[in-house]
Amino acid sequence: MRLWLCFFLGLFIFDVTVASSVSPVYAASRKAKRPAKKLKKAPKKKTAEQLAEEARQKEEFRKAEADLYARKTSSALPELTRLCEAEYLRACSMLGFAYVSGRYGVREDFEEGVRWYQKCADKENNFFCHNELGRLYYRRNEFDKAFDYYRKGAKAGNSVSEYRLGQMYLEGKGVPANSEKALRWLRRAAHDVKKPSKEAQCTLVEMSYYGIGMRPSAKDTAYWLKKCDNKFIKALRLFYGHGVRKDRAAAKEILEQAQLKEALADWGDLTGNSKPSVGKTSVRDLAIPEDCTPKELLFGAGRKNPKIQTYAVKIFHPDYYRTFDVRDGVSSHGTDGRDQVFEACGITFYTTLENKRLFNKSLHQKAVIKISVYKNACLGAEMTGVCDLNLPWQEKREEEE
Repeated sequence: MRLWLCFFLGLFIFDVTVASSVSPVYAASRKAKRPAKKLKKAPKKKTAEQLAEEARQKEEFRKAEADLYARKTSSALPELTRLCEAEYLRACSMLGFAYVSGRYGVREDFEEGVRWYQKCADKENNFFCHNELGRLYYRRNEFDKAFDYYRKGAKAGNSVSEYRLGQMYLEGKGVPANSEKALRWLRRAAHDVKKPSKEAQCTLVEMSYYGIGMRPSAKDTAYWLKKCDNKFIKALRLFYGHGVRKDRAAAKEILEQAQLKEALADWGDLTGNSKPSVGKTSVRDLAIPEDCTPKELLFGAGRKNPKIQTYAVKIFHPDYYRTFDVRDGVSSHGTDGRDQVFEACGITFYTTLENKRLFNKSLHQKAVIKISVYKNACLGAEMTGVCDLNLPWQEKREEEE
């Protein structure tokens, strides 16, 4: 027994000796491999002369801005031009806005306005002018250019750019639709530390509830509902019992208090007690602003009405209710023919891959599908029924009840 104790004691002393001689070398090698931390450079302190110059430019801008608001263009425009050339960027963005909008007595000139915004975008670090340029090109259906400006801001961490880039991925504008990439950018915008995007948070309520770019998650939906009070999603959760106890009376009460007329008009369809809606007119709670500008067809010459029509697709299933918009043509600006196509009601519709999959899935599940055309999307978003699909399922449900 003593012999064994002596043997183990000697072995322990040997290990300690070897370890003490090797460990400094090992530690040194570990330290050598570890990359050195980059120290952030402290911003240079501005001199008294620089601070005085900034104060002077700020005062000059305020005077020129006041002159512009008073429509004194003869004095305002030259002064704003001088300040912009001196890299006072607020003057550049002010000139861009004045020319693009045609306000304050300035003649409307889109190209001239873009030129001033671009001067601002070339120098700025906060990406305000990038976002303005993206917004302007988006409204003109020049989605590729809008996408490029939003992407620059998003990669630099601007939450407004992140949100708008996510929306473009979601809609498939300027880039093939990709709900996973949309989800990633929208989450970044919603979680931004300095300025979280409220719009992104509200979009994530619907994405987490419907399972867009992810699996439907009651937990995520509840989290984002704390950030954005979406009455419609709250009502649907109660109506179907998704993540909460089913309570249809409470769901209808929420819709009534929020005055969601469209959802209330669909109540009969939700409960399976409605009749076919072809020809009936209803009004959506939200307008579709992109329809306010006419669009030209890329192909399909010979049509009496060359304007692309937008249609509302509504899906009524015992376990879910979904709506999305589709078009009956391809715009010459934007998607470059990358949309998906499906046939219904004798019309060829163009939409995203995700919406097409949802439509085909709902057809297979025998859900009731109602398709309506927008009569006037700019003023109240009026819709008139075009056709109803899978009505045998609806009639069967009425017999059962």
